Amino acid sequence: MKRIFSVFLFGFSLAAAAAPRARPDFGVVFNDDADLAFVVPDRAKAEEFLRINVSALADTPVKTFVYCIGMGGDLLYYNTEVASRVGWRKSPDEKPGSLMEKRMENARGCLAQGADAVRTAGETAKQLGLRFIPSLRMNDAHFMANPDGHAMTSEFWFKHRHAYTIKESPLAFQAAYGNLLDYSHAAVRQLRLDTVFEALSRNHDLVDGFELDFNRFQVFFPKGKAAAGAPLITELVRRVRTRLDELAVSEKRPMYLLVRVPPSVTDCTTAGLEVERWMREGLVDLVSPAQIMTLAGDMPIADLVALGKQHGVRVHPSLYPRTAWRLPFPPVGANRYADTAVGRDGTLEEIRGAAANYRAMGADGFYLFNFYNAFGATRPHDERLYHVFRDLARTENLRGQSAVYAVTKSNYFDGPGSYAYGKQLPAKLAPGVTSRIVLSMAGNLSAGPFPLQACELRMGFRALPEGAKIAIALNGKSIFEGPTSSGARVVTKQLVKTPPRQPDQAEEYLHVPLAAGAMPVRGANEFSITVAGATKPVEVTDLEVRYDYQNDLEKIWNRVPVR
Repeated sequence: MKRIFSVFLFGFSLAAAAAPRARPDFGVVFNDDADLAFVVPDRAKAEEFLRINVSALADTPVKTFVYCIGMGGDLLYYNTEVASRVGWRKSPDEKPGSLMEKRMENARGCLAQGADAVRTAGETAKQLGLRFIPSLRMNDAHFMANPDGHAMTSEFWFKHRHAYTIKESPLAFQAAYGNLLDYSHAAVRQLRLDTVFEALSRNHDLVDGFELDFNRFQVFFPKGKAAAGAPLITELVRRVRTRLDELAVSEKRPMYLLVRVPPSVTDCTTAGLEVERWMREGLVDLVSPAQIMTLAGDMPIADLVALGKQHGVRVHPSLYPRTAWRLPFPPVGANRYADTAVGRDGTLEEIRGAAANYRAMGADGFYLFNFYNAFGATRPHDERLYHVFRDLARTENLRGQSAVYAVTKSNYFDGPGSYAYGKQLPAKLAPGVTSRIVLSMAGNLSAGPFPLQACELRMGFRALPEGAKIAIALNGKSIFEGPTSSGARVVTKQLVKTPPRQPDQAEEYLHVPLAAGAMPVRGANEFSITVAGATKPVEVTDLEVRYDYQNDLEKIWNRVPVR
């Protein structure tokens, strides 16, 4: 493995960096993590499939196409001279007949024939008129639990595992983060810079910038070292900015630097990312605050949005197609849960609710992560994805459409001092003690031009004994009191025939209609919950509000009553 691109030009000043730079409308930003880079082992056929995959974005609100240059952060989808390529070794997890075996065989075959998935994707994106932004995951963790056996472990890692890894994880719940590379070491930062510069050099005629994905994953330093190490990462960002500025001159077009980061300034600081400084110094052009894995409509992005407005940096929160485990929240109606199944696929209604909240918070647009395969791998995409594109393109496109607003559940220990802001759910309710959960909402959605058909609260519970009484108040007004059997109760195992297996999945749901005078308001809504008649704590797993509208203009025209 040769090392190149190690000489830098330093004709750079903070004053130049801070000079105002016009940022365009990035539109909907679409990230493809390149899992479908090599669908078959034949280069020509694989490239044709890849072009079809990217071309499915034609004539949509997607204006910026982000493409991962590597499987994880260390194995690249082209014949690199500075890092490792996908399939560089035969790994123990390539079991006969497994997806990993097929994936590695395809990659080895295509790369041996000279394939370059990044360039193929970029050429196709440019033909569609899209901005092309290659992306590098800065410390991907997929391999960390079993590095010796995992196909995504790099040659660099094996050579330097004892010298350049974190060792002492900063997150107590997962010691395996100690296997990630430690950015305290110059050699680690140099590897990342070499990789970025190589990708830019190979694709200088195609790129419109680069993305540093600090969200996969948000661990860069040993325990207690993030604050001291943060300036080191800032210097790395500054060098990438310098290279992009040089490229903008030589290629005679703007070059933009995108970053994916934790959901707030506080969370970024915890990880050792000086995002406020990057924005203030003009190093970055688009910031995408993000969860690790799941859709959220309540990320505390207000501080990043405010900084973006102050410094002219675009803020596009990341949306995901995955939720926590649950039964999807269906509309009111007979047999509403017919054919339902426990799953993690986000619904259009959930995505709209999250988008509406972030629009209300001042977000400039949206970044779609892991949506490349969200509704299946058919091409063109499933119509649901094209509906998502339309919903996100303009604020007014959300009007009159059903939406679900949800309190985000914790996923894989995310919380204060970890990946992200603290989650309110799941929450333990002590018997007889009133607990409060806040649900933020974009606005009084019943005030729009379309007649409101239904507004409904759904709460999920675990360990709720038969006969226990629940009292629920919304913003100080009682909306339900009694046993769940006296309301619209749904028991999960009666629908899916098996008890919930996931520890945060609701065993039962309670539906509460919300009428005029007792409906959510714009901003924070406080739900007070008290459980009586239980001897042990009861767990609240879910809290959601669904809105449905009469959006059939012909029915409105004919004055068909809303039911």
